[in-house]
Amino acid sequence: MRRRARGSVRALGCALVLLATGRAPAQGGPPLFTDDPGTPGPGNWEVNVAATLDRTSLASSWGTPLVDANYGWGERVQLKLEMPFAVVSDADGTRGGIGNPLFGVKWRFLDEETAGVAVSTYPQFGFNLVSSSADRGLVERETNFLLPVSAVKTVGPVAVNVEVGRVFESGGGGDWVWGVALGHSFGRVEALAEVFGKHGDDAASRQLLVNLGGRVPVSASSALLVSGGWSLSDGEGPRHALLYLGLQLTSGRKGTP
Repeated sequence: MRRRARGSVRALGCALVLLATGRAPAQGGPPLFTDDPGTPGPGNWEVNVAATLDRTSLASSWGTPLVDANYGWGERVQLKLEMPFAVVSDADGTRGGIGNPLFGVKWRFLDEETAGVAVSTYPQFGFNLVSSSADRGLVERETNFLLPVSAVKTVGPVAVNVEVGRVFESGGGGDWVWGVALGHSFGRVEALAEVFGKHGDDAASRQLLVNLGGRVPVSASSALLVSGGWSLSDGEGPRHALLYLGLQLTSGRKGTP
């Protein structure tokens, strides 16, 4: 297990060295967990349609599809609605149903061009829409509220995204979440690397993930999104393997972070 962890760290290190040779900065957001302060821009849309997989030795969970729609309300505000169709396969069989929706509002209150660093907050509210999905173990029944702060700073050819937030749960308690992501462009292709973690009150809720991915332009208004990751530690639970494969559709230009 220790050899596996050291190998994971070496793999991430190699990826970061490769990223350091890139020519132009990229940003956080899908297909990563760590978000960035960028917004779609006034009246513009960014819609991500993806298939996601979270697999352990005990179960596999899919989002097929996961639809993440974002709208730019002015230069600094982004409105978000995310909805998955959830599928779970475990010892009890395979079952599917409507997942929990997620509403969010991002507000960027500092711009890198004027302040030297871009900073935003991105409150997000998730709740159980279909009780039968919770009854069958597809989704959580509790309502949750995420309050994060994210920042991006360009250091030479490297764009560094940092995000820290707190998840509040209706049943009480919650987790701290954090992420650090780096991105660069190799020509038109953006390469991405990320470390993402959460820290709760008990050992079972603590997790540390590594994620590697990229964005590949398909047309002027679309891009292929892909990432794969694995957990370096998972508290007292089984290790996770993660996959994200999606298509991003955009209109207009993205708001300057």
